[in-house]
Amino acid sequence: MRSRRRILVGILALGVALASAGCIPGEIATRVEQATFAVSGRVDLDVLTSNGQVTVHGVPGATSVDVTATLTSRGNTEAAASSRVRQIEIHMTQTGDRVALVYRAQEQPSAVRSNSGVSFVVTVPVLADVELTTSNGAIEVTGIEGTVGASTSNGRITASSIAGALAADTSNGRIDIDAVHGTITLETSNGAIAMDDVQGAVQAETSNGAIHFAGTFAGDAHRLETSSGLIEVLVHPTASLHFDARTSNGSITATLPLAGDISGDEWSAELNPPATTRVTLRTSNGAITIGALPPATGPNDNGGSQP
Repeated sequence: MRSRRRILVGILALGVALASAGCIPGEIATRVEQATFAVSGRVDLDVLTSNGQVTVHGVPGATSVDVTATLTSRGNTEAAASSRVRQIEIHMTQTGDRVALVYRAQEQPSAVRSNSGVSFVVTVPVLADVELTTSNGAIEVTGIEGTVGASTSNGRITASSIAGALAADTSNGRIDIDAVHGTITLETSNGAIAMDDVQGAVQAETSNGAIHFAGTFAGDAHRLETSSGLIEVLVHPTASLHFDARTSNGSITATLPLAGDISGDEWSAELNPPATTRVTLRTSNGAITIGALPPATGPNDNGGSQP
């Protein structure tokens, strides 16, 4: 069952400093639409938008999907911006426990398409599978037990308190994850990747940026790769791990007692051998450091398979 509310906020028309440059229309109009979808099982949430942010929070005990959509348009005048924002069409639909929130720029009139965007803020039950896509904007997702997909062509991705699987990619922006447990696949073409308090099978790649990992490698094979940037790996000293590390322009250092080939710019070494968990580290321009997690990380973070 769906409840939907529409709110015209003003319609807000604000002067923008960028207008003085003559390249972006200087007035902004905003419209807000809200909807509530009652659900009874595991939620399947799909969000597709452009020129806007997507924020999803899992709420323990929730029995509905609550949505706030903020529609924004620009214009050279207040009237033009207000006219455009009224013309934006979005689709918020429900089929069983599946909820779809969609803004397609190509469906809008040409003047609206080139000057508008839609952001979504959504709360869902914790048990949910979510797929979030925006072509120009940040994505934030927290508190989900399920599968999470997050993709943006230009913006930062932040994920925290995820149990299940996370796949995140952005073509221009950093990726930050915290307290994510499960299968982790991260990719950005231009930005840093930071992983804290993570546990799982990890694949992380960036073409230009540093990679930071602090947590537990669970499973047989993991890979952290950047074409330009530092790689820092922090694991528990009792973990049993095989490191295959290589840099073409930088140093490799470790503060943990590794055994094996630990000289030069290509290492093949083990922590607490024999190790079956393999960690591949690659950077073409940057240092690689391997160290211990801080003691405050907690007793359950072992950094990998125990010897």
